[in-house]
Amino acid sequence: MNSALLVLGVLGGLLLGVPLLLVGGYIWQAGLDLRSPSSSREWISLCARGREDLFCKAANRVVRREVPGPFALIYPGVTGDRDLKATLTVWKGRLPTADELEALVRANLFVGPGLKTGQMRSLDGQVRRVTCGAGELARCRVGPLEVYPHTRPGRADDGRVYLPSGRDRTQTFLPPR
Repeated sequence: MNSALLVLGVLGGLLLGVPLLLVGGYIWQAGLDLRSPSSSREWISLCARGREDLFCKAANRVVRREVPGPFALIYPGVTGDRDLKATLTVWKGRLPTADELEALVRANLFVGPGLKTGQMRSLDGQVRRVTCGAGELARCRVGPLEVYPHTRPGRADDGRVYLPSGRDRTQTFLPPR
């Protein structure tokens, strides 16, 4: 009798547990939730695994095709994939196309290991005035946008990912041409 109850308990647990694991795996995809790599290229690759992160998927395509070396990227998705998707929808009045997203990535991507004070050209050709504070973790102002370094490069050629500061949530990315 006890062995029959044990078998029923195990079967019941499997019938309930396996579907819950499958649903949980569908909702939560491991990527940047587990670790944040030091390399901007690896960070973008992990971010692009997320189901809803359209910006990272576009960034991954642009970087693979057009940027052979280190790069600095301003990532506008500070508060999460769904908020970023909503922000991008408000920006265009609809969900942006793949070409529009890639243009946005190019406007927020700079070839080189990081942002530095002076004139910097984004990948879409716009010249931006950049002002950075002193120190490796200092905030920078890129045109109207204030950003801070999110990744800490392990090597000089790792590049860097920047996030908009929490001070001004009205603009979280640099617009393309």
